[in-house]
Amino acid sequence: MAGTHTILSHTFLLALVVLSSGCVIHERGGNEAREEGYREGYYDREHNRYYHEHSWHECLEHDPYCR
Repeated sequence: MAGTHTILSHTFLLALVVLSSGCVIHERGGNEAREEGYREGYYDREHNRYYHEHSWHECLEHDPYCR
């Protein structure tokens, strides 16, 4: 009975460790990682630019993407 209790408690602790490791979020570094998070047509008001086709474009006069 004591052996079964030990096995069950160790199995429970192992399951907690395995499940908690799935909650770790890996953060990618660099500009590429930041830019991948932007959606198509995103307007960056602070830098007066918009995100289109996986790259930044400066806003020009009467540009339809700039609001």
